[in-house]
Amino acid sequence: MANEMRARGTSVRQLAKQMDVHEGTLRYRFRKQEEGPSMDGRCRQPTALDGLEDAVRAIQERLGDGRLTGEGRPAQALEIYRALVRDYDYRGSTKAVARHLNRRYGKPKVRAVRRVETPAGVQAQHDWFTVKVPIGGRRREVQALVGTLSHSRARFCWASEDQSQLSWHAGHLALFERYGGVPLWVRIDNLKTGMAWGAGSHGEVNRMYKLFADACGFQVDPCRPAMGSDKGKAERTVRTFRSSFGEVLRRGAGSIEELQVLLDAEASLLLDRLECPVTGTSVREAWEVERALLLPLPTMAEPFDLVVTRKVSRDCLVSFEGRRYSVPFAWTGRMVDVWGTHAHVVVRGEGQEIARHARGTRERLLIDPRHYEGPSTDRVERPTPLGERARLQLAGLGGVTPRTWLEEAVPVAQVARPLDAYVQLVEALR
Repeated sequence: MANEMRARGTSVRQLAKQMDVHEGTLRYRFRKQEEGPSMDGRCRQPTALDGLEDAVRAIQERLGDGRLTGEGRPAQALEIYRALVRDYDYRGSTKAVARHLNRRYGKPKVRAVRRVETPAGVQAQHDWFTVKVPIGGRRREVQALVGTLSHSRARFCWASEDQSQLSWHAGHLALFERYGGVPLWVRIDNLKTGMAWGAGSHGEVNRMYKLFADACGFQVDPCRPAMGSDKGKAERTVRTFRSSFGEVLRRGAGSIEELQVLLDAEASLLLDRLECPVTGTSVREAWEVERALLLPLPTMAEPFDLVVTRKVSRDCLVSFEGRRYSVPFAWTGRMVDVWGTHAHVVVRGEGQEIARHARGTRERLLIDPRHYEGPSTDRVERPTPLGERARLQLAGLGGVTPRTWLEEAVPVAQVARPLDAYVQLVEALR
């Protein structure tokens, strides 16, 4: 604008007065424009990359930097910096590497971001966040698993004391229950309970989580590394919960269970308060439509955090966590899955539960006598039936036979044993 007014004959003094700037400042700017672009003296200063130009180019070639060919994506300055530190004992900063690349190749193009909106019932995004909440009069760290249905933006939160594998699975079941079903895909971050190694499509899903996902019927959709935009709805949900649930989190509750009730009540209010940008309706209305398209809720009674495959030994036992557990003899020699849940060790074969024992007991050998009873099968002959002595011993009784018992019977007035002992004896001899 100043150049146009000057071209129309306005003096520099008048321009300075109208623009409320010093006249000398304005004259300096006009003179610089007339002289044209000049080299900044700072660019002539020595940099930390002096002498490492060939090393930088070698790293770019190794990373497939698109700057060298004019095609493809440019390598990140941070990757080049890490390679310089690791291989060339570089002591400079990351910004020095970025400035070097900008001076040599110019600033990279701004990359447009694709906005994706998934159809109803297709995707949910889950993520943890940690918050300090007064619980029972004491301020404690609470782990909150937030979930968002990507289409309707229905948001829910499940509170936990930790982020263990078992809590990760239990939190999913809790969120699915609140959704009213299971989406086709669940997008997650690259946490250890979700990913065994790597990230994104090139990583490998944690085996326990993969089995859990198969049991529930959804597919795991891990984010790319260092790409928060891949789960933007989950990140947005974390910010929403920190703000909208701020009063609940500051006030706290008497227990985790009471806090969960308050979180669910606030989440229900958000469904009416927020608007779904895709449908233009309230989140609740969009959620009601999406809920009808979700998969049925899983039928599993309890979440698990460990699954192993074991072969049943000849004595009808499987090993798990340093202990041995019995299973029905018909499974001898076959492979079964042993699931570790919160309180039980569940043995499953051909998709069905075949045995259940208490988990984490002091005993190292847990046997259910019923697993050794029953008729033989086409593949396995039943164990030798218990004899009379064995049944007496298992019943905790002495070597008493029916004949000696009758011969040595004493009058009722002289009975020394309680009646329950004789009932137990009769049952053992049947």
